Amino acid sequence: MSKFILAAAALVATCTTAMAQDAKQAPRGTESLPKACQDASPGQGMTGKAMEMGDMAAHSMSDMGEAQTASMKAMQDMDRTMRATHGIKDPDLAFVCGMIAHHLGAVAMSRIELQHGKDEQARSWAKKIIADQEKEISEFEAWANARAK
Repeated sequence: MSKFILAAAALVATCTTAMAQDAKQAPRGTESLPKACQDASPGQGMTGKAMEMGDMAAHSMSDMGEAQTASMKAMQDMDRTMRATHGIKDPDLAFVCGMIAHHLGAVAMSRIELQHGKDEQARSWAKKIIADQEKEISEFEAWANARAK
């Protein structure tokens, strides 16, 4: 009986420590978003992870080139972050946080184009997207941070 009590106490201590550590971390999927978005988001939860695993299973990564693999990862990161914003109750904040995630994905995709692409028109669009989206990301972040105060 005492072994059972000791084991149960150890389990409770482990779970309590893990919960305390989780409480200090941003909700899953919101790590790249401003604190206001992190605080308002419940995170992606199991549904998001299950969807992410399904996305990966649908594509064989072994036959992809470097650019395709980078693009797949950028898309998965954007999707995970966008899903995490859907649980934000304030519709204005949910919109802004979702747009930050969307724009971060566009910037990541554009950087992949600049690293791997050869067509000058596509590269020109990528440069413009980076400049435009980073400006808007800064505006969205400032708005979200001001709203949190």
